[in-house]
Amino acid sequence: MAISEAPPPTATDEGCPVCLAPVTDEPDCPHCGWTLDGNLVLGRLTPGIRHAFDERLAAARRHLDLTAAARAAGYPGHGVPERLARLESLIRGGPPRPGERNDVLRELERESTPTHGRSGQVLDGVTAEITVRGLRAAVFHQGIEDAEATEWPWTHLLPELPQDEDELLFRLAGGIGDHAITPGTPEPKDLGVAATATVLVSRLPGWTVPERLLARLRRRLPHARTLYLPAPEPQPAPLRHAAGFTVVVCGTGPAPDDVRLVGGCPDGSVTVWRLWRSEPIASRCLHNGLVSCVDLAEDGLSLVTGGKDGAVRLWAFGASGRLRVLTWHDGWVNALRLRSGVVFSLGDDAQVYRSVLGSAVVGGAPLTRVGWAEATALEATADGATVIVGGSDGANLRDGRTGECRDRIGTSHPVTALALGSNDRLLALGCADGVVRVHDTRGGRALVSEHGGHTGAVRHVTFGPDGSLATADSGGTVRVWSANGRDATAVGAHPDMVRGLAFTASGHLLSAGGEGLVRTWPIPRTD
Repeated sequence: MAISEAPPPTATDEGCPVCLAPVTDEPDCPHCGWTLDGNLVLGRLTPGIRHAFDERLAAARRHLDLTAAARAAGYPGHGVPERLARLESLIRGGPPRPGERNDVLRELERESTPTHGRSGQVLDGVTAEITVRGLRAAVFHQGIEDAEATEWPWTHLLPELPQDEDELLFRLAGGIGDHAITPGTPEPKDLGVAATATVLVSRLPGWTVPERLLARLRRRLPHARTLYLPAPEPQPAPLRHAAGFTVVVCGTGPAPDDVRLVGGCPDGSVTVWRLWRSEPIASRCLHNGLVSCVDLAEDGLSLVTGGKDGAVRLWAFGASGRLRVLTWHDGWVNALRLRSGVVFSLGDDAQVYRSVLGSAVVGGAPLTRVGWAEATALEATADGATVIVGGSDGANLRDGRTGECRDRIGTSHPVTALALGSNDRLLALGCADGVVRVHDTRGGRALVSEHGGHTGAVRHVTFGPDGSLATADSGGTVRVWSANGRDATAVGAHPDMVRGLAFTASGHLLSAGGEGLVRTWPIPRTD
């Protein structure tokens, strides 16, 4: 029997016909397993044999692309079916045949990837971390991450990658698609602090392009320890404001998912952003001197500010644009709160003023005069019925209309920050000794819990939607306490004092430093 013509060569000039990897002398592709050098075929090359070969090649290509699409969509672990459905439009020979998607998802579930420690927990030192955003170098000290980090986005490492987010993730995960774009092997031209990395972390096990980057880093840093850690919940990129911050608040805009970030600056200006958008909504100089405090209205369209010049101003940045003075303090405005159309402000002059928005009366009215040592912190209930003023020896709870003192919570250390929890029931007092004391406002002001661990005065406290508590001290360290009050984690540190700390409605923790850096921190989850 004569030997027939063999099928067309299975390896192309570009490489393996399935994954496009360079061809080696091995009979099978080391990357995808496709047979590159098969046995001779005896007999004629019939249409049936040709069709079977073409079907097998198409199935192998679909499988590789579908695996990449599933990884890019978050499988295994945190898969997003909607994204997978979009990515399936990119696979060669798609859409997948019945059963192929489930087969791929089962294979990914069976994969065994070495992990060390909890998600987000790495060793002290310089860590070079590979994520869906790119390469990131950060410094960890005693488990606390410095807020300042160096990042190289994937589009910077590999300019040939597409700009579309779905397609970019598909290519990173090893997808080829009909355009047959094969990204090169990335490496930053200037590693900077990453050149001293003692730990290499990959959050993308099995992703083709990230694995290439990890391999190059391992060759550059042979003494660094390599860890695979689970992919954390995606965190937005940091926001930077070159002018720096003196105070920052966060609140909901006109739409529930429209989060507003407001920053006061040393030059007296105030800037408003939609969270994680680099271009601000509005910016205006409101004070002669630095902005000392700010609060955002519930509708997210106006705000009130206090400054070094003693003025309390209302700015309708999202509506008429009108700017008006509500009242004046003799000295700095130390704190203010906007609740149910009423602005309470506390100044260096030991006066608490009450200004009603929309009132025909111009200027705020003195609500009460407090002791000089009491004029450091201010909080108010959502309905404005109660105002809480903190100082050197505790906190006084006062009537929001008359200023009359209703109750008192004594402390052995000065109160430097105040925050009310949901339903205004729990009151957190951040103190100068680095301890946060939580009291029940409806249970005889009883002490519920104490949270230590800070090395400086607690400057910010805020409750999360799940009852957790976040705190920041004068040294820039940010800590999170679980709702049960027993579990605490130091999540990060700013090089300067934290100027703002807030939870979004979705549970993300934001912190802003005086240097103008706004970070989102992953919140540790406990069972």
